[in-house]
Amino acid sequence: MKTSLLVFCGLLGLSFRPVQPQAIDRRVGRLREVFAWKQLTYNIDGVLYQQDQFEEPSGVAVDNTRDRVKRQSGNLFFNNNDAETERNWNQQSSTNRNRSRGNRPSGRPLTNRPTTSTSTNRPDNVGGSTTTISPRDENGRFFVQYNNVPMGVERVGDRLFITVPRRRYGIPSTLNYVDLNRESNTLSPALQPYPSLQASRSLTSVYRTRADRCGRLWMVDTGMLEIPNNRQQIQRPAIVIFDLNTNQQILRYSFKDTDIPAENTPTGLASITVDITDNDCDSAYAYIPELTTFGLIVFSLADRDSWRLSHNFFSFNPTAGNLNIGGQRFQWSDGVFSITLAASSGDCKAAYFHPLISTNEFSVSTCVLKNRTASQDSNFWSQFSVLGDRGENSQCTMHDYHAGTRVVFFAEIGRDALSCWYAGNPLSAPNIAILAQDSQRLSYPSDLHVTGDEIWVMSNSLPRFGYSRLDVNEYNFHVYRANIQELISGTACEGFRTTANRDMA
Repeated sequence: MKTSLLVFCGLLGLSFRPVQPQAIDRRVGRLREVFAWKQLTYNIDGVLYQQDQFEEPSGVAVDNTRDRVKRQSGNLFFNNNDAETERNWNQQSSTNRNRSRGNRPSGRPLTNRPTTSTSTNRPDNVGGSTTTISPRDENGRFFVQYNNVPMGVERVGDRLFITVPRRRYGIPSTLNYVDLNRESNTLSPALQPYPSLQASRSLTSVYRTRADRCGRLWMVDTGMLEIPNNRQQIQRPAIVIFDLNTNQQILRYSFKDTDIPAENTPTGLASITVDITDNDCDSAYAYIPELTTFGLIVFSLADRDSWRLSHNFFSFNPTAGNLNIGGQRFQWSDGVFSITLAASSGDCKAAYFHPLISTNEFSVSTCVLKNRTASQDSNFWSQFSVLGDRGENSQCTMHDYHAGTRVVFFAEIGRDALSCWYAGNPLSAPNIAILAQDSQRLSYPSDLHVTGDEIWVMSNSLPRFGYSRLDVNEYNFHVYRANIQELISGTACEGFRTTANRDMA
């Protein structure tokens, strides 16, 4: 009955919004849960999509002439289609058949030679059903619910931007948002394509966004469909900027050949950091870590130019590559992943950065990064510093700096935790405070962002999705928030107190 009503409403162009339970003030450590999803749904032009959809909505120009076979959304995901899987797919269990990983298309080593196949009618799900649609064809898979895993989260005003990289088929929109005013009492809100479905289709795959103080939303479009063993470079990787006041794209800057040294490089463009000095919006810089071939791309908005830097500190630490997350044991080799900028009074800032597979934190001056010819200087290598070691199992995806407290926050995947460090202290394990930790609800914190005096965190259970199977009857994706002063109160991250404050405590 519910499905029939949804179809009827869709034909009439009406929306159907089932009653959802009001969000409960659930906490993980010092974080308060804002949203949680078992599986993602979408609100596209007022129509709610909460099950697999194989036809593109009207107004989206694509080929819809293929035959479709409806499949159960809770049982669908795409395997690697490697030789062994193809021979034994009907005898194997679903465990470890899908080898998706952190920000790579596959758990096996990447190569520059794509795998091809002549088969057009192979099984592509573990539920046992078949389809007449080629497993290597995006057409006819507008929305495959299970394949939608959120990666990035960022609050900008009353909008919460959520990205869903196209690492499987059936992702309707890679850049989306939730209206916080409208959905404040909804536990699992539907995502809306930003700025619209039609406009969002110009983006292939986005991992994370960052807004600047000039009302612009920055991101990297990898341009790649990261289907396991069938990566498809749809368009050239590029920096994309939207004007948040007009909701219009104002720039698409395609990276140069010298920025992209290998075929798998686009899969490593997982984050972006924007650097603006003295509110000079026209002279912004962006720093893009590249985790697969261990580089850093610098972009100058004023010059519309980019250049790539290399350094040993951008590589991974082989002794930190063994991970145990969500009950899955595996080994990764991801390099430089996240950059955050510490406040300064001059044009130069301290850029803190780390590889994903490492427990060390490093730093370099942004004046070094902004110098196109810096790498030609014989002293270039010595201008990078080791800040310290965060401690065992502290491998981290994103981190961010809060200028008011001089605190850096870390999204730790190795300990399923949010942690912090007061930058006035040496960076060492005793000076790292765990603020929230949970092996289920903080499993793989994929993004973390400081905005004003708040922090927003997303966790997405990615290793369980990649190496095993998500339980669609449980909440798999979570968004949390916290006030920073409340978050660090009484911890090692609170910094040095004045004598008066100590006497009052």
